[in-house]
Amino acid sequence: MGLGEVTRAGVLAAVEECRDLGREAFLRRYGFGRALTYELVWDGGRYDSKAIAGVAHLYSAGRLLTAADFSGGARTVAHRLRALGFTVEEGTGVGEQPRPVAPQLLLQPRGNARLRGPQNFDRSIRHGIPLTEIDAVLGKHAEPLTALYPDGIARLWGSTPTTQINNEKAKALRNRRPGDDVLFYADNHFIARARILHLFDSTAVARAVWGTDDEDTTWEHVMALGDVEEFERPVFAAPLLSRLDVPSPLRSLTLRNAELHHRVIDLLPTRPRAVSLPSPARPTSALTAKTLLERIGSLHTHRHPGSNEPSRHQPLALLWAASRIAAGKPRLAPWDTFRSEVGPLLAAFGLPGSKVTPEYPFWHLRGSGLWQLHGAPDADGSMPQIGALNAVQPVAGLTQAAADLLTDPLTRLEAVLKLCSTYLDDVDRRQLLDSLGLYGYTTADGLGDTAEDGGQDRERTEAAPGPAERRETLSSRLVRDAAIAKQVKDVHGHACQVCETRLSYRRKPYSEAAHIRGLGTPHNGPDELANLLCLCPNHHVLFDGLEIYVDVDHVVRWTHGGGAVGRLRGHDEHRIDEAYLRYHRTLCELSRPAQQ
Repeated sequence: MGLGEVTRAGVLAAVEECRDLGREAFLRRYGFGRALTYELVWDGGRYDSKAIAGVAHLYSAGRLLTAADFSGGARTVAHRLRALGFTVEEGTGVGEQPRPVAPQLLLQPRGNARLRGPQNFDRSIRHGIPLTEIDAVLGKHAEPLTALYPDGIARLWGSTPTTQINNEKAKALRNRRPGDDVLFYADNHFIARARILHLFDSTAVARAVWGTDDEDTTWEHVMALGDVEEFERPVFAAPLLSRLDVPSPLRSLTLRNAELHHRVIDLLPTRPRAVSLPSPARPTSALTAKTLLERIGSLHTHRHPGSNEPSRHQPLALLWAASRIAAGKPRLAPWDTFRSEVGPLLAAFGLPGSKVTPEYPFWHLRGSGLWQLHGAPDADGSMPQIGALNAVQPVAGLTQAAADLLTDPLTRLEAVLKLCSTYLDDVDRRQLLDSLGLYGYTTADGLGDTAEDGGQDRERTEAAPGPAERRETLSSRLVRDAAIAKQVKDVHGHACQVCETRLSYRRKPYSEAAHIRGLGTPHNGPDELANLLCLCPNHHVLFDGLEIYVDVDHVVRWTHGGGAVGRLRGHDEHRIDEAYLRYHRTLCELSRPAQQ
């Protein structure tokens, strides 16, 4: 892979994304610094050549090129962009600033309740520490902290010392630096991020802010943080940790270099843009989950000749796009990729007798307000011929706003359900989801505990005499918090919350902790008490198999038919998050046979 794979359409897509996000947000999102030698000039704007080329490669060939990948330097980038017909000039910032250092990524466990993690986060990150409260112990650190926090409120976090010299924590403490990004981790999710502004060691400051633990130690290695952002929707950690080659769950302060940081940027929410007054000439309205679903439900689909049914081309293409977001793939893809992946979907699930024409949704989805297309050949506004698409290789896919919304598991599930129920009601949903790689939606627990081949043993062989053969497989299993599972069982005395059954196994009480929104892909639910039920094995199987659900009144009902099974028994010490029950109900609705 290299610059030779960058297409003109990919460059245009990167330029528009930079224009939408703003220069600094775009550079931070993909881990680039400002151009010091060459800038791309397009439509009255100037753009950082390496950053544009790196993101253009993501949309042209499916992989982001980082700053370290440009072995030929900025001159090679400029040569490729000029070969694609763009103007490249010397940057206006040549000699004005030192070459920026790309940020590393520091993974910071927040700590559980026993370690006072939630309380410390609320106090010193969410609300901040008034410098006047700790002025007596600041000493030489007063001047830099006062300069960093003109409002007088410091955002501080720290770490206890380690006696080892080469473990993950020691290396992280030794090699982190101002400018690095910090991701806060809790309950199998990343919950917030910040930027290191200043580092210092002070036992006195740490004792004043956080006190000491049972062994009289404190978080003496202190970080002063800025650009603190608590995620509206926590980010499931397992995919990001996997890309970083970090074991899950995260147990220690861990540092990863800038190159690895770049490779997980797409899994994190886009940083908020600076607040500014909207231009009267270009009024905009933010896309919300509600308007996303409304636009999905009102696609301008033509009617198939001889039938009153809407065409399925656009809905199937949007399902494909949603599956890319679920799989962590780029939101935009070139025409060849779209045609090779969406064409078979149209052939298998399109209306009987309809033509397989992937160019139709590729072009016409632009009218949905959810779709972008870049680099299309000039065809006087009409849909280009396939030959022109093959020659130019335009890229298309979801808008950044739509893609960001679909990273939320509930919004994505509701979008999939809306597409299926509105346009594909007589299609075998299980088969369709399987074809899209969304077979995790067919159970409540998802694909977290699957073998390397995805857990899909599709081939069956004839029975053979003798002992069963064995085969070696590599597997990856989610690590669940045994303490939380024990807690929900103890609270309910091992009695099933649906049927009150108390089982005994080997002279001990037996029950099972069932996650409401599964931990596995694509659900990415949290491992927390509010997301658990205490069930007997029978009702656990039925709940995970989407055969029963809990309605808004906490009545347990059969998914197929709606009859009542019983009432979900609650407990004052076990608060269930209604958002997780809503997710499971939506999943059950998706699992119902078409036209039930």
